[in-house]
Amino acid sequence: MERLLRLCYLLVVMGLSLMGGYKVAAQVPNSLDSVRVYLKTHLSQDTNYVRALNVLGRELHSGANPDYDKADSILQVSEQLATKLQYGMGLAKAYTNRGSIYYLTDRQPLAVMYFQKALTTAEEYKLTPRFICGAISNVAAALSKLGQYEKVAAMQLRSLRLQEQYNIQPRIATTYGGLGNALRELHKFTEALAYYRQALVLMHAEKNRRGAAIIENNMGICYDGLKRYDKSLGLYKAALNHAQEVNFDLLQADILVNIGLALKLSNRPGEGIPFVQRSLSIGQKQANKATMATAYFNLGQIYEELKEYKPAEANLKKALELAKERGDKEQIADYTQGLADLYGGMENFQQAYALQLEKNNRKDSLISIQTNAEVQRLIAQYETEKKEAQIKLLRQQAQLRNEELNREQVQRNALLIGGTMLLLLIAAVSAWLLNRARLQRLEEAQRLRRQIAHDLHDEVGSTLSSISLLSGMVNHLIAQKRPEAVERAIQKINTDARQILESMDEIIWTINPGNDSLQRIAMRLQEYAQPLMESKNISFSFQIDPALVDMPMSMEVRRSLYLIGKEAINNLIKYSEATQAKVWFARKDNQLEVLIEDNGRGFDVALPRERTGQISMKQRAEAIGGSLDVQSAPTQGTRLVLTTSIAG
Repeated sequence: MERLLRLCYLLVVMGLSLMGGYKVAAQVPNSLDSVRVYLKTHLSQDTNYVRALNVLGRELHSGANPDYDKADSILQVSEQLATKLQYGMGLAKAYTNRGSIYYLTDRQPLAVMYFQKALTTAEEYKLTPRFICGAISNVAAALSKLGQYEKVAAMQLRSLRLQEQYNIQPRIATTYGGLGNALRELHKFTEALAYYRQALVLMHAEKNRRGAAIIENNMGICYDGLKRYDKSLGLYKAALNHAQEVNFDLLQADILVNIGLALKLSNRPGEGIPFVQRSLSIGQKQANKATMATAYFNLGQIYEELKEYKPAEANLKKALELAKERGDKEQIADYTQGLADLYGGMENFQQAYALQLEKNNRKDSLISIQTNAEVQRLIAQYETEKKEAQIKLLRQQAQLRNEELNREQVQRNALLIGGTMLLLLIAAVSAWLLNRARLQRLEEAQRLRRQIAHDLHDEVGSTLSSISLLSGMVNHLIAQKRPEAVERAIQKINTDARQILESMDEIIWTINPGNDSLQRIAMRLQEYAQPLMESKNISFSFQIDPALVDMPMSMEVRRSLYLIGKEAINNLIKYSEATQAKVWFARKDNQLEVLIEDNGRGFDVALPRERTGQISMKQRAEAIGGSLDVQSAPTQGTRLVLTTSIAG
C-alpha cells in the first residue's frame, strides 16, 4: 500500500515543541512580520538577535508557504553568531531548525547530522532535560526516514526513560508518536496503537491540533494494517478536520490518499476516487512531485480495481514518470511493478513482460548475477570443445612458423642493434627534459611555499601571538580575582582562534588547484556574501558573464580577486546602510571587470578613510596588473570597479 510522507509531519510538531515558543526571551516577537521588524531595529548582535534569527528561520520554513532556502541562509547566520557568542540554546535551536528543513526537503543524511549536532550541543551546554529528550526524538524521526526502525525504537525508549528519570511534565507527545511509528513500520500494529493513544491524549491536552492530526492519521494506518477499516476511516476523517483547521495542506493530501485506500480495501473503490483527486489537486497546487506521484499511483490502482483500464494506465504512467524525475528508486520499482500487473490484467503480455524485466533489473540483482554465471559456464564449455578441434591445425601451423622464424631472426638482429641506439638517444633526451621539468616544478614549489609562509605569517602569526599573550595574562588575572577581565580575555582568545580557522580555510582554498577558475571565485564570493546580505535584509543580485565561467585563473590572481571582493563586501555590510546591492563579473574586450555597487549612504572619496581598506585593495589590484576605481558621494551609494587583464 503506497502511503505519502508517513513520518514527515511528525517533525514539524517536534520542531515546534522543542522551540518552546521562545518564551525565555519575551522581548523577542514570535510571529513572522513582527520578528522581521524587530531584526531591522535591533542592531546589537547579541543573544536576543540570535533568538530572533531562529524565530525567523522557524517561521519561514514551517508556515503554509515555506521558503526553505531563505530560512536555511538565515539559520546559518544564527549558527555562526551563536557559536561566536558561545550561546548554547541559540546554537542548539539553529541546528534543530536546519535539521527540520533538511527533513522536510527529503535530505535525510543531513537531517540526521544536524539533529545529532543539536543533541550534542544540548548535552555539552547542559540544557534542560526536556530539550535533550526532544532532541533525541528528532534524531529518531530522521532515522525513521532512512528505514532504521530498530534504532528509532531504541532512541525513543531512551527519551522516555529520561523523561521518567527527571519527571518531565507533561511528557513529550512526539516521543510516544515516534515510538508508535517505529513499531508500526515493524508491523507491530497493536503495540503501536498503545503509544499513539498516549501521544494523542498529550496532543489534546496541549491543544495541538496539528499534532493530533498526525497521530490520528498514523492510528488510521495501523487499523488499516489490522483490516479494521471502520476504525481507520473514522480516524482519517477526524485527522482531516484537524489538518484543515491549521491549514496543513500536505498532511491533508496524505490523509485524503489514505481515505481513498481504506475505501478501496473495504470494497468501495468508487467512493475513494474523489478523495484521491483532492489529494492530487493539493500536490499540483504546491508543485510537490512526491504528493502528485502518490496520488496518481493510487488513482491508477483504484481504476484498475474498477476494471477501467485506460484511466488506470494513464495515472500509473504519470506516477512512474514523476518517480523517475525524482530519482526515487524504491518508488520506480513499485510503480513499474504496478504498471506490469495492470498490463497483465489487460492481457497485454508483451508490455507486462517488458516492464517486469525492467523491474527485475532494478530490484533483483542477485538473479542477474546468477544468470551471468550460467552464461559464463556455457561459454567456457563451448571454448573447450572448440580448442580440441584447433589443436591439429595449430601443430601444422607451428612447423611453418618455425621456418619463418629462422628467416626473420637475421632481420631482427639488425633491427635490435638499430633500436638499441635509438633507445639510448631517446633516454638521453628524456632525462634532459625530465631534469628541466623537475627544476620548473621545484621553482613552482618554492614559490608556493614562500606564498604560504607569507600568508601564514600575515594572516595567522600575529593572531597566534595575540592568543599566546592573552593566555599568559589569564593566570595573572585569575590570581588578581578579576573575573570580568578573565572573561573578556577568554572571549578574545575564542574570537582570535576562529579568525585563524577562517584564515587557514582561505589559504587552503587559494592553493587548491581545483579552484583555478573564475566560476569558483564567483561562487565562493556569493556563498560568503549571501547570508550576510540576508541578515541585513539587503536585496542582493549576483551575476557572472557566461563567457567568463570556465576562464582559468592563477593562484595569485585568484587570491587577490577574492580578498578585494571580500573586503568590499565587508565594508558594504558594515557601513553602507544599503537596501540594495549587486556584484557583477563582466567581460569587456580583453578585460575582466568586477563591479560591486550599493544604494547606501555613500561617502566623500576625497576625505581620508580609516577602515575601508581602500589602499590595501588598490595595492592588491595593482599587484595583478589591474586597477581599482571607487566612485561615491554622500547619500549617492558606492560603486567599486576592479579591472584587470583576462590573461592575468
